[in-house]
Parts: sequence; C-alpha cells; structure tokens
Amino acid sequence: MSVEALAPYLAGPGAAVLVLLLVGAGVYRLVVTWVLPAAQSVVARHMAELETVNQRHEDAVARHMEHIGTMGERYDRLAEQHAEQHRNILHAVERMHEACTEQMERTERKVGGLYARLDNLRDTTVSEAS
Repeated sequence: MSVEALAPYLAGPGAAVLVLLLVGAGVYRLVVTWVLPAAQSVVARHMAELETVNQRHEDAVARHMEHIGTMGERYDRLAEQHAEQHRNILHAVERMHEACTEQMERTERKVGGLYARLDNLRDTTVSEAS
C-alpha cells in the first residue's frame, strides 16, 4: 500500500478516530482533574450539613424525652395529690356520717323521752280526772 492509497483513510475515518480519542482523553482528564474534586467537596459539605442537622435533631429528641420524663414525674405527683385528697374527702364524709348518725340517735332518744313523758302526763291527767 502506498501513501496515496492510505491517505483517504487517514484523513477520513482514521482522523475521526484519532480526534475522538484525543477529545475523550481531554474530557477524562477534565473530569478527573476538576469535576470529581469539586463534586467531592460538594458531597463532603453536604454530608457535614446533614451531620449538623442530625445532631440538632438528636439534641431536640433528647430535650423532648427529658421533658416527657419531667411531665411524667409531674403527673405522678398530681396523681398522688389527687389520691390523698380523695382519701381526705372519704375520711371527712365518714366523720360527717358518724356525726349525723350520732345526732340522729340523740334526737330519737330525746323524742322518745318526750313521747314517754307525754304518755306519762296523759296517764296522770286521765287518772286525776277520774
């Protein structure tokens, strides 16, 4: 093969393949030299921001859990106070019931005594009148 016979192939498809390889190598070098380090820094910055947000979230969750614990303690104290008040009310009602029962028994005894006197008075009056 002579140069004149190879020249059309070298100028046409061969040159296109050579240009394609040179452009591919240039793009590869550009990506490896500039794009990947820039992307790595963007990803690293994004990950740092995510870690910061995650830490704030964990802190907020910890504060909320502490608040829930405090609210539970408050609820327990209020429940104990309520139970104590309930016991006091029941004790007061029991004392009032005892006092009312005692007062009722005294009143019944007095009324019974009055009726007995009235019967005695009636018997005395009836026997004096006869």
